[in-house]
Amino acid sequence: MSEPGEGTGPTPSKQRRLQGACDICRSKKIRCDSAKMPGNKCSNCVAFGEECTHLAVMAKKGRIRMHYQPPSIPAPKTDLQDHINAILSSSAPYNVPNAHTPILVDLARYVRQLEAELAAAKNQTSPPSASPSSSANTDPVSSDEEPESYELTDALRRFSIGLRGTRHFGKSSGMMLIKSAIEMKLAYDKSAPATSAFRRPQFWTVHPWQCPIPEDVLPLRFPPPDLLDHLVSVFLNTTNLHIYLLHGPTFRRQIAAGTHLTSRNFGNLVLGVCACAARHSDDPRVGPLDQAGWEWYLQLRPIHLSQFSNSTTLWELQLVPLMVLFLYGTTSPQPCFVLIGLGVRMAQDLGAHRKRLTTLKEWTVEDELWKRVFWVLVVIDVFVSAFDGRPRATTSENFDLDYPLEVDEEFWPGEPLSDPQNPWAQPPQKPANVVTWILCIKLLDILSFAQVTIYSIKRSEYWDAISTSKWHENVAVELDSALNKWIDSIPDYLRWDPHNTDRQQFDRSVILYSTFYWVQLQVHRPFIPRPSAKKSSGNLKSNFPALAICANAARSCSHILEVHARRGGMALPNVLVSAFHSALVLLLNFWGGKRLGLSANPAREGEDIKKCLAMLGGYESRYLVAGRYRDIIRELFESGSPNGPDSQPEQSNKRARDDWEEEYLNFSSEANVNANEWMPPLHTTELMGEWPPAVHLQENDEIFGELPSFSLEDYMSTMVGEGIGVPSDPQGIVPGDDGADWQDFGTYIANMDEFLGMR
Repeated sequence: MSEPGEGTGPTPSKQRRLQGACDICRSKKIRCDSAKMPGNKCSNCVAFGEECTHLAVMAKKGRIRMHYQPPSIPAPKTDLQDHINAILSSSAPYNVPNAHTPILVDLARYVRQLEAELAAAKNQTSPPSASPSSSANTDPVSSDEEPESYELTDALRRFSIGLRGTRHFGKSSGMMLIKSAIEMKLAYDKSAPATSAFRRPQFWTVHPWQCPIPEDVLPLRFPPPDLLDHLVSVFLNTTNLHIYLLHGPTFRRQIAAGTHLTSRNFGNLVLGVCACAARHSDDPRVGPLDQAGWEWYLQLRPIHLSQFSNSTTLWELQLVPLMVLFLYGTTSPQPCFVLIGLGVRMAQDLGAHRKRLTTLKEWTVEDELWKRVFWVLVVIDVFVSAFDGRPRATTSENFDLDYPLEVDEEFWPGEPLSDPQNPWAQPPQKPANVVTWILCIKLLDILSFAQVTIYSIKRSEYWDAISTSKWHENVAVELDSALNKWIDSIPDYLRWDPHNTDRQQFDRSVILYSTFYWVQLQVHRPFIPRPSAKKSSGNLKSNFPALAICANAARSCSHILEVHARRGGMALPNVLVSAFHSALVLLLNFWGGKRLGLSANPAREGEDIKKCLAMLGGYESRYLVAGRYRDIIRELFESGSPNGPDSQPEQSNKRARDDWEEEYLNFSSEANVNANEWMPPLHTTELMGEWPPAVHLQENDEIFGELPSFSLEDYMSTMVGEGIGVPSDPQGIVPGDDGADWQDFGTYIANMDEFLGMR
């Protein structure tokens, strides 16, 4: 005979009375062990994540004079509706009755009833496909079973093993099998109770000896209030304008309420903001520029082992990209790769990588911030992966989020300028600033495709039916087509204009175009000939257009960044990477052109490289990594170029610049920018043309002349036509798994590891 409460059907005999059982166990008629559990909280309530109460017993003994009903009995809706109407009435204040406890209990029971009805309705009807919550959406391809994973976490919440918070489980998980088994059981016997009688506490309780020892934490040390306010303003008006990580008004209100003094997670986030903002602050209290921000950064811990038993909070996740952004500009960026991977895993653990069905509840500010922080992690992941030549922490096949809503923060729900009747609405006559961020996400998605194709270590067996040469041709055509479509999609107000008087739009345009040329370099760089490959004229000739495309993209990028520097633009991490890679490609073009027997123009190459050196020199006082990049370029530039800078090493961090550097850095205003309108080459066919003679930006000459017209078919026929073809061994073109493609260009790069240090 089974124990009471363990059977799957009705029990003919009367069940034994449960002495001292809690309210939930009484209502479910299951065994309660609250009397022998710590804090009188039974294992069932621990598993359910519910509060273990004994109101019925207390009321029966006269301790509380109130009538108790089991949660399964519906609450009196008629009386409650009167109270709800009175509470929400704006005409008269609500008078709280003296006997308010029964009303609160009825309200809570009514809420539980509504939740149960909603869950039942969700299980009976398939959820409708959610309409995109943004005008610019992703188009994920999901299977028919995909909506089940959204219900999985809530449906199996009672299988918790003592871990606090919500966890996400996908459709391939074992938890989905449990869910299917539960549904099968209920389909067979709908009266079967949800019992935990078989659950033995020793296997479901997180014991004290399993919990990591909490880390000794010191009180957080914040800047003085006025400096804190200054640093928050600097961050929101600089870095946050380009990554859209925080909602400025909400963040300010939380600081004003002193949340950073009561919540350590939010306090850590505030310190991360201060650390990043210190680089762009001229307040002497932040300390020397090369030390700015460290006193706040060193207090941060992204997550301690003891915290893994709890689900991550939004503030904890927002801290991760801030730590990466700060470390990137230092001489110790090594943790960035691991940190961004940790952030992605933390987000996936919560299901932040999945699109939520918007029909379930109203979209909130917190929902949008969860989505935006994941996109920030994705973008940084692409940059770090491309720079380090390592696999990404996630790819576009592993998430299906919509793009951020195209709504500026002042129009979010609850803000003074928002429309209560139409939340999340951007005025039609005002383009949203976040459009730039969405364009960057789309551009980096093209690079992501390149990373899993031309940069992949191992070609998928599904492509074996296509020849290597045809495969490379198809990939190149697809990538070029995607880049051309992307550049054509930029709205007019964000197109390149060196005289744009709107400073924020000008900075966003610089970010878009510099990132575009950087992606061009990444896409075509693998097809640059390598000295280790066979030195047949056919192979070298077939790859030469890639070198021309990369060189012209590097020149275009260097000129755009020079205009940005002349106008006093802030150095963002992607700007530094673009300048560094542009200078490297220009050096490759100089040495590669000589090797191909082409007539190189040392003066022209030197002018463009000097622009990159000057920009890096201007940023190195705030971003130490810029000084490291500059040292590398100087080492490569001076090792054979007749126009290289003086070869004497510079010892001081505040070094005396050469005359040519003074020429480029000693610009005080926008007046020096050339008054003529000019447009950089954009499409691949334009980038294949010959670059006009180098001129200074302040001279009254056209920088970009009429470029010869080439078709993409001509480019591809040059690469794979005329019997030349791409080498059958893809490793002869695409870098191998050693990642040493740069070192093969000669002994002049042999000391790069010394400059990079531990990187």
